[in-house]
Amino acid sequence: MITFRLPPLEELEKSGKDERMNTFRRYFASSRYNRLLIQQVLVRSAKDPTLAKEVVAMEKEHNLDFARTVEKVKKYGYYDEFATAVKEEDDALLKIIEAYDKRMRTAG
Repeated sequence: MITFRLPPLEELEKSGKDERMNTFRRYFASSRYNRLLIQQVLVRSAKDPTLAKEVVAMEKEHNLDFARTVEKVKKYGYYDEFATAVKEEDDALLKIIEAYDKRMRTAG
């Protein structure tokens, strides 16, 4: 998995709001990518049951990274900006889910 780390506080402070928003957007893009990797290992575990433990470990790592990132953003004082990026990500995910829902209803 690719772990996108937020830059140190000093770098976030130097960057403007738009650049910080782009940083948060990159974080969420990285998170979506990692979720796909987790899904891929899960699917592969059907043929190789030993991968099940890897799936659990990957999910745990992903969830812990998210919690750490939220705490770091709060500590740095950029939670409001991060919350705006959260809303954008939630809206994007909703569109993806709606597209899948539509496909699932018409399939078959």
